[in-house]
Amino acid sequence: MSTRYLLQLTLYDMMQSSADFEDVKAALNERTNWTIEMLRNVFTICLTNGGYFITSCSLLLLVIVESIHLHYGRLAPLQLKERAENMGYATFAVVIAIPDICIIIIRVTGIIAVSGSPWLAFCLIFFSAALTIILPLLIHLVKRISIRVRQPTVEQGGIEHGEVVDN
Repeated sequence: MSTRYLLQLTLYDMMQSSADFEDVKAALNERTNWTIEMLRNVFTICLTNGGYFITSCSLLLLVIVESIHLHYGRLAPLQLKERAENMGYATFAVVIAIPDICIIIIRVTGIIAVSGSPWLAFCLIFFSAALTIILPLLIHLVKRISIRVRQPTVEQGGIEHGEVVDN
């Protein structure tokens, strides 16, 4: 249930529907280039301002994202498709979602470094994630519950062993 929801946040559906992987390669390169640029900016700003904790975090994440970009971004679309098929689309989607996760990690480390107490940091992180993660997850759960509630049972004239039962 939650795995399928999380895979919808990645390029998983695009990979399954793509025939030549040109669009997947373009999306991958666009996402990693944007993340690299953002992490470089965070690194530069924090280095000049003396935020050494966030500087070291952004440098580590920058190395990870640039490694992913160098490893997968230079492949031809058919080679990228072959790698995705060998690894499995779900696993590959999670691997190439790492740059997006790095953005969240930098935001969380920035909140932790700036806030004075762990309770304040927790509240700020929770409220910043509420609209983007928690609210859609709650909506997804409510939809699944409402679908199960609306399914007819045998007593209400539902389906039993492939046949319609009328009461």
